[in-house]
Formats: sequence, C-alpha cells, structure tokens
Amino acid sequence: MALLLIGATLAGASWFVAWGRFGLFTEFAFFPLWLGYVLTINGLSQIVFGRSLMTSMGRSFPVLFAISVPLWWFFEGMNAIVHNWHYRFAQPISTLDYIMRASIDFSTVVPAVLSTSHLVNLILQGHFSPPSSRGDVSRPALAWTVLGGLACYALLPAFPNETYPLVWIAPILILEPLGFALRYPTLLSDIRECGWRLTAAVMIATTVTGVWWEMWNFYSLPKWTYTIPYVGFWKVFEMPLLGYLGYPVFGIAVFGYAAIALRLIARQNLRRIFSPSRL
Repeated sequence: MALLLIGATLAGASWFVAWGRFGLFTEFAFFPLWLGYVLTINGLSQIVFGRSLMTSMGRSFPVLFAISVPLWWFFEGMNAIVHNWHYRFAQPISTLDYIMRASIDFSTVVPAVLSTSHLVNLILQGHFSPPSSRGDVSRPALAWTVLGGLACYALLPAFPNETYPLVWIAPILILEPLGFALRYPTLLSDIRECGWRLTAAVMIATTVTGVWWEMWNFYSLPKWTYTIPYVGFWKVFEMPLLGYLGYPVFGIAVFGYAAIALRLIARQNLRRIFSPSRL
C-alpha cells in the first residue's frame, strides 16, 4: 500500500506541475511523473496479485532505467531520418543540457512498459490456452528475418515518408530471431512454448502506457508533436489515431531488447520474471 500511495502522490503532484507553468519545476516534471507512474503500477500489482515486476526483479530493477536510455536514443537516431516527432521547449537550451535532460527522461520508458506489461500479464492469467503443438522454427528462416530487418534500415533513408513504420518493425525482425537462436528469453520462444498470453499482455500494456504518454504530453511544456505522412489526421491528443497502432509493436521491441540486455547485464531471465510458474 505504501508503494502505491507514494507513486500516486508523486504522479499526481508531478502531473499538476507538468500542466501548470511553474518555471523549472514544470520543465523537469517528466521524470518524477513517470517515476510516480512506475511506482503506482508496481504498488497496484503488489496489492492485487501479491507480486510486481519490482519485487520479482529485486535489486536488478534499476537496471531497467539504465538500459532504457540507449534504447530510446536509438529511436531518436531513427527519427533523425524520418522526422516523425519534434520537441518543443519553453525556452532554448544547449545541446549538452538537452542530452542530459533527455537521457534522464528516456530512462523511464522501459520500466514503464515492462511494469505495466507485468501487471496486464497477471490480469490475463487463464485467458490464453497453451499451444497444442510446438512448430519448428528453422535457422534459415531466422537468418532471413534478420536480413529483412537490416534491409529495412537501408530503405529508411531512401524512402522515409513511405517506410517510417519500419522504425518500429525492424528491431523486432532483428532482436527476436537473434534472441531465439541464442536461446535467450524472447517472446518468440514464449509463443512457441506457452502461447500468446505474454505477447498479448505486452502489446496491450504498451498501448495503455502510450495513452498515458500522449495524454500527459498534451498540456506539458516541454512536449512533443508529430508529423506523420499520410495518417496525420483524427488526432487523439497530439498523436494521430492510427499512430497508436505503433505502440503494440513498440512493446514487442522493448521486451526483446530488455530480455537480451537483462540476460547479458544481470543474468536474469525476463520470461521467468514474468511467469515463474510456467518455466
């Protein structure tokens, strides 16, 4: 209960500051707002189900904040090609100031997505049946999928207005086959062995998290806006409605990346953390 109260209080206060105009307090509200979200989700999970991602990971939980920073900087690099989102600031800031602030804010992405995914995965218990048989996944198919992912990156600079969805799809085509081939705890291996529950949970949870991202962003400053070719209409907050279809795909990429990073850095199995009773 204490974790939930602390998280909700921090998120609520930061929300008020983010949508107000309180100078530097407003400019630095993003990180405490999303830290409050992460604590709230874990506190709620702990109360309802007796466990959460934070308690399951223990001392390794802060690693999620660390690995989140390079992940989103990678997507920032991809956005430098497709120019789909743009940042607005209350006042001009230096490049060094931007890098430092952005890195702190980017650190909340993976913890927010995975904490919500862990909660949704618990909610979905019993709603997905395990597969009746395990299909074979050939190594040539995995290799061709990775090559397809790499080819996506070659297409981006050539046709950015047509291929920008590949920014979110290409990482999956690379991370999932590589992780599966190396016997890392990927969603591909989870689908093959246990069915679609975890994958569905990740996709649903990332969409839910995305709605909070876009809603809190709407009246904040700094904030981001979008320029998305062909589908930049019917906006829900700043995001075009069809743009929300990218969130479930992004969630799969986050899980695949985090599964590999956690195995390498903390020697932890992300699938076992999510569903210890199944493995």
